[in-house]
Amino acid sequence: MTEDIWVKGYVYSVDVAEEPAGKYRGQIYVKSHRYSGRTFEPPVVIETPAAFKREHAAEIEARALARELIDSGNLEDRLRTVPADAAPPHTTH
Repeated sequence: MTEDIWVKGYVYSVDVAEEPAGKYRGQIYVKSHRYSGRTFEPPVVIETPAAFKREHAAEIEARALARELIDSGNLEDRLRTVPADAAPPHTTH
């Protein structure tokens, strides 16, 4: 898992999960939004829609997807659906 990444108040990290077919899928772990004071414990996990033959490609895709979701405002829409009293769901793009 990468070190924490801070973009526009969001704190997240990315990781790669190996799938049974020997491919890799990127994962984004959203931990908090510093400006609003919200934290997500456990982190909200968002997987990349595509799987790749190489771990590095999956990590690059996860980083790009995180930026796309933040810059477009779609990450906030996904986080709004997380119930305050329940564990965050495992979601996909």
